[in-house]
Amino acid sequence: MQRTLTLTILAGALFCAGTADLAAHGGMYVGPGDVVPPGGKQPPPGATPPPPGPPTGPPTGPSEPAKPGSPTTPNPPPPPQGPGGTTATTSSAGLERIDYASWQFWWEFNKHRFLNLRAKVHSGAVSRANDVTIGLRGLDQNRAPDERQILGLLLPALRAAAQDETNQDILTAVMIAVARVGRDDGSAARMFDEHLDAPSREVAETAALAYGILHDPAALDRVLLHLLDDDAEGRRLAGASEVPIRTRAFAAYGMALIGAASKEAEVQRFVLRNLLRTLETDSSAAQDLRVAAAVGLGLLRPTHPELAAEAVDRLIALLQAGRQDDLVLAHLPNSMAKLLRGLPAGERILRDRVLDATLGLLERRAQSGAYVQQSAVMTLGMLARPQDPRSAEIFAALAGARKDLKDRQALNFVAISLAYLGAADPAFDSVENRQPVTRALLQGLRDSNGSYEAWCGMALGVQSFMLAEQGLATHPAVSEALLEKFMEAGAPEQLSAFVIGLGLMRHTGAADLIRKRMDTISEPEFLGYGALALGLLGASQHTDSLLSLIETKKRDPDLLRQAAIGLGLMQNQQALGRLLQYLFPQEGRPTLSVLAASAIAIGFIGERSSITPLVESLQNRRLTPLGRAFAAAALGMVGDPALLPWHAAIGEDLNYRASVPTLVDPTLSTGILDLL
Repeated sequence: MQRTLTLTILAGALFCAGTADLAAHGGMYVGPGDVVPPGGKQPPPGATPPPPGPPTGPPTGPSEPAKPGSPTTPNPPPPPQGPGGTTATTSSAGLERIDYASWQFWWEFNKHRFLNLRAKVHSGAVSRANDVTIGLRGLDQNRAPDERQILGLLLPALRAAAQDETNQDILTAVMIAVARVGRDDGSAARMFDEHLDAPSREVAETAALAYGILHDPAALDRVLLHLLDDDAEGRRLAGASEVPIRTRAFAAYGMALIGAASKEAEVQRFVLRNLLRTLETDSSAAQDLRVAAAVGLGLLRPTHPELAAEAVDRLIALLQAGRQDDLVLAHLPNSMAKLLRGLPAGERILRDRVLDATLGLLERRAQSGAYVQQSAVMTLGMLARPQDPRSAEIFAALAGARKDLKDRQALNFVAISLAYLGAADPAFDSVENRQPVTRALLQGLRDSNGSYEAWCGMALGVQSFMLAEQGLATHPAVSEALLEKFMEAGAPEQLSAFVIGLGLMRHTGAADLIRKRMDTISEPEFLGYGALALGLLGASQHTDSLLSLIETKKRDPDLLRQAAIGLGLMQNQQALGRLLQYLFPQEGRPTLSVLAASAIAIGFIGERSSITPLVESLQNRRLTPLGRAFAAAALGMVGDPALLPWHAAIGEDLNYRASVPTLVDPTLSTGILDLL
């Protein structure tokens, strides 16, 4: 297969040069320059890790995992590094400099919880006054698909599309879509079984993962454990002399997704212990399987404290032993913090053990690699709790990290952790305590360089958003300070960060000013984030402006998608009609970029009226296979009953800089976070 790109690399130079195909199942991530953040190499002390270079050969085959340094490895040597952690890349658009430490990467990995609040609205945690921010599908259940459509039209069309199909784009898109929709009568699992030994690596890997997206506990010991362990049964299922390392990694993610969805202690224990065992014993040359196990552990929500304690003990032991490399160890602090989220608030002893271990990583920073330092900074904010006697200690550690660390990514992560701390323990950030968190972020907003001030602007929005979830208000002086910076800024990175911060703050008074700046600044990145911000603000008075963006900028896929999401947040129904016209024009054939962006936006909106035209397109064999695959992917998104996308929990609070090809693949786009 030729190289594939995620749906979000559409405006990038490689796509413009026409050098790559586009996979319909790809595309969670959007980042600056439409490039996925790097990983897979240990950076030198103080350096920002460079991205992988272009592929030097075809993807590894299904029977032999690539060895580090081999011509077929998805992680070849990086290109020359530019100053300040940027990487110089040559494209048809000329020489570009990509700053992988920029705020956009964090936002795009974490945006789902801010753009979709249906769970909180339905539980009563958000007031009707905040309805506009509930997400892309809203409260109007009359617009959501009903069971008759799902069972009578959508699922039968997807199943029929997979029968006797050999095109891997259609197969992978259909399997993911069927798994997302659920309501399985046994046919979904049989479909996945049939494709575990597919000649196409991507089809086989997707089949292994699909059991997890389906949340099929019966697949744990029937299929996934055998694949994970590469035992005789696993090799029979994979139709190979050994289970490929990538398939084993996808099986680990599948197990984790099942464990995360289950409330059964035995299921949680089964998944937790097998992932821990894999992490502790795997000696593969590639890190993919160990990273999958480490990240997968963070998806679990153990309902019994002893399970979480067992995992924490073993993960701390791994950190202290230091036998794994920095890239694998970097995922342990974040996963430990995530493991505690499902426990009662009173489980402070266990939290304190994780906090002590995390503080120790920063105290011993000379022995900790850059990735581990980044994760330690992230984890401090994740460990903040209400009325916490250790909040001052966390704040001091973050302030010290901002002063002493050399890695730019770790320095920037300080802003997000401060926001988490201020939102988790507002009593610590109170007027009585002179608001140390808010003051630190405001100081960073006003006095730092362009990169960190952008992070602080977004972080102030994050803090305000999280406080609003608790029914707490942000002081007007904070939002006014951010608005002032927005009006002064000129660079797209700062403008975009500040406008997202204003949207998260729900600073409704900024809506008209945002719209005016969108009239005078035509830079696509800012226009896209401006459209999102107007959606977050519920600025329905500017609906026509976003509809105009969809019409006039339809050849800019990222801007098209952002404007459509903004309209979705406004509960505007006109966007769907425009998108369907672009996806299925009466004359001609849409470009891949328009096809991809339109399909994703239709899926995000989740309108029931889109099902019939999508099914008709899936069944229309006069369309290209790729067009049909995008229709399948969109159907999966529309029919998904979950409150958030299946991959949102994987990307949330992930140290995406410590990446491997099965997590995020910047060259082949076959990582788990490259899937819809």
